[in-house]
Amino acid sequence: MAQHGFVFRKGASWFLRYRDNFVVDGKLVRKQKCVKLADYGDRYRCASDLDELVAEKMSGVRQAAKCPHSSDSFESYVEEVYLPFVQRTMSASTFAGYKTYWTRYLKPRVEKYVLRDFSVAIVSGLLEDIANAHTLNSDTVGKVRSLLSGIFTYAMGKGHFPGKSASENPASCALIPESATEPKNTVAASREEVQAILVALKAMPLERAAIALVAFTGVRPSEARGLRWEEWDREQQHIAVKRGVWRRIVGDTKTLQSIRFVTVTSELREILLALWNAQGSPLGGYILAGPRGRRPIILDNMSKRDIRPALQEAGIRWHGFYSLRRFHATQVRMESQSSETAAKALGNSRAVADKHYIKPTTVLPDVRKAVNDAVSGLVN
Repeated sequence: MAQHGFVFRKGASWFLRYRDNFVVDGKLVRKQKCVKLADYGDRYRCASDLDELVAEKMSGVRQAAKCPHSSDSFESYVEEVYLPFVQRTMSASTFAGYKTYWTRYLKPRVEKYVLRDFSVAIVSGLLEDIANAHTLNSDTVGKVRSLLSGIFTYAMGKGHFPGKSASENPASCALIPESATEPKNTVAASREEVQAILVALKAMPLERAAIALVAFTGVRPSEARGLRWEEWDREQQHIAVKRGVWRRIVGDTKTLQSIRFVTVTSELREILLALWNAQGSPLGGYILAGPRGRRPIILDNMSKRDIRPALQEAGIRWHGFYSLRRFHATQVRMESQSSETAAKALGNSRAVADKHYIKPTTVLPDVRKAVNDAVSGLVN
C-alpha cells in the first residue's frame, strides 16, 4: 500500500515525515525523512489544508522510487556514472573542463543531496552560493548550470531521474544569480594586427605558421595542432581537419561539424612551404611538430616562450590564439555577408559564431544596405 506521509506542525512551520530509499555503503536502505512543507498561517491553519502539497510531494517520492539510481548520492552518481560517460563520448578538453567545474564548484556543495532531491530552487541556490563564493562572471556560472543540465538530461534519458521532458530538468529554469559579474569582452585581432604579427615572426617559421593557420583558416588551436602534412591537398588547396590534440591526447574534433576542409590561400601556402622546407620537406607528420617531430608543439608554451616576447619587442600586443579565430570569423562574415558561412568556416553553429566569434568594428555591410534601402527616399 502506498504511503501517504505524516504531516505535523512544529513552531511556525508544517512538516512532512515519510520513509524513503537511500544508498548507504553501497546498499539500499529505507530511512525516515522529514521535509518542511509550508509556514503556518491563514492559508495553512490545519493539516488538511496541506493535502495538495502532500499529494504533490508524495507523488514525486513514488515516481522517484521507480527510477534506479535516484537514491544514489549526487556525488557518487556524477563521479561513477556521468563523468565516465563524458570521458567515453566527448573530447578530452571537454571532459577536463567538466571535471574542473565539478571539482571546484559543485562537489564541495552537494554532499548532502541524493539525485532525486534536486529541484529548480536547489539548483538556483547552488549557483548563487557558487557566484558569491568565487566572484564569477555570468558566463562561467552559465557553464556550471550547463554542466548540471547535462547531468540531469543524461539521468532522465537513462531513467535514473524522474522527469518526462526538458522542462522538468531542474537546471533548465534555474536562475543565474544577480551577484554574477558581467563577462569581459573578448577581442578579435584586426587585419593590421595580424599583418604586423606575421611580419614580426618572419624569421620564426614554426611560430609564424601557427599564427597563420588559425588566422587564415579559423581552426581551433587544438585542431591546428592536429593538422598533418599528408592531409594538405595542394591541388585542391585545402587541408582536412580530422582531429584535435589537447595536451598530449590525440582525439576527435570538438563536434562532428568541426570535421571539415579549410581553405589554403596563396599567402598561407607560402608560409606553410617555408615551414615545410625548414623541417626538411617531410612526407607526413604533424605540421606544427615539436622539436623531436613526433608530437605537435604545445601552443600555450610556444605563446609564452616565443610569440609573446617577440611581439613585445616589436611593440605588438598579443591577445592569444582565439583572437585570431575571432578575426577569421569576423572577416568571413564581413566579406560573405552571411553568419552561416562564417559558422561553417569555424566548424561551429551559427548561434555560437554570432555570440562568441563575430566581432565587427563597424556596421555589417548587409545590415547597412538593408537599412539604407529601407529608409531611402524619406527626405525629398
